[in-house]
Amino acid sequence: PQDVTLFYGSLRDNLTLSNPQVSDAALVRAAEIAQLTDFVNSHPQGFDMLVGERGDSLSGGQRKSVALARGIVHEPAMLLMDEPTGSMDHSTEAGVKEQLARFVEGRTWLVVTHRNSLLEMVDRILVIDKGKLVADGPRDSVVKALQQGRIGKAQ
Repeated sequence: PQDVTLFYGSLRDNLTLSNPQVSDAALVRAAEIAQLTDFVNSHPQGFDMLVGERGDSLSGGQRKSVALARGIVHEPAMLLMDEPTGSMDHSTEAGVKEQLARFVEGRTWLVVTHRNSLLEMVDRILVIDKGKLVADGPRDSVVKALQQGRIGKAQ
């Protein structure tokens, strides 16, 4: 979801909800990909820092990074992400894109986005307007067609 739901408890708890037995190595790797490393390392409690109810003690970008790390900590074969870099500053987004590009290699990755910067990372684009598929094809072809106005809106 675009709006991240975090729970009262530690950062570790929020990252390992579906499997509390996640290794520290997997947590560190997910934090690196999601650009949480500096934040975690600068806090005296690290992964054991408390996250307020709904993540209120974190910024919007930090909450988004926690959600991203939560989604990748178990190394899924398929990922579905809705605006994964929303609320992130440009520097964090650039770091996430660089790390995420390596992480998604060999995986199925579906990303819902309005950000052109994320389109650089995909092979294929589907354009949906008003719930109808109006374009589907290789990234460069669809982007070119959009720029030339050859893809219309749903009727």
